[in-house]
Amino acid sequence: MLTATKSYKVLIVEDELFTQKLICEIITSLGNKCEAASSVSEALSLVKTFSPELIITDLDLGPGPTGIDLINKVDKDFPKIRLAVLTAHTSPNLVDIRIKGLPSHVQYIVKADLHASNSFENILKNAFELNPKIKTSASKPIDAIYLSNTQAELLKLIAQGLSNQAIADKRGTTLRAVEALINRTYQALKLNENDSMNLRVEAVKLWKSSKIHVK
Repeated sequence: MLTATKSYKVLIVEDELFTQKLICEIITSLGNKCEAASSVSEALSLVKTFSPELIITDLDLGPGPTGIDLINKVDKDFPKIRLAVLTAHTSPNLVDIRIKGLPSHVQYIVKADLHASNSFENILKNAFELNPKIKTSASKPIDAIYLSNTQAELLKLIAQGLSNQAIADKRGTTLRAVEALINRTYQALKLNENDSMNLRVEAVKLWKSSKIHVK
């Protein structure tokens, strides 16, 4: 089984709760982590807090922004996240002209195939092993530091000079939540507080170096 060596974080964006629950159950049964959203705004919030590696979205999500809007937004702002679209047709570009405007690396998942036993194993394999969107080197830099999307975004805001309260306001969260996230980010950066070190300054130095990589 593909997930025996790696557990992936998958975000499902689907306004039909039955389909949403079905997909999440299949994904978690394969040893992966799954979160679900019913709208674009909810999905974008989870992108920041859950840091998914793959987003699977329906095109039509009720009133408001569509799955197309979500894919284009995520592809621009979070380029490392893999993307897939749920479709009712085996040749989606023939029935929905909007498909032609999507990035070429987006995968298509036919809803009728969701019950196939090996369907999602193949989806994950295509997304993470065969997808040419992100090319990784054979070896990782020895001094590389890997952060989640959320931690990297936080570090970027710190480097821009924003205070903790300003970051909380920008992210629409509490000061306490931001402080907790900052502490976890410092831990990921292997920064330990002592009398001679300003952690905020040291974190910005690392951000400006070539050592930071997003998972």
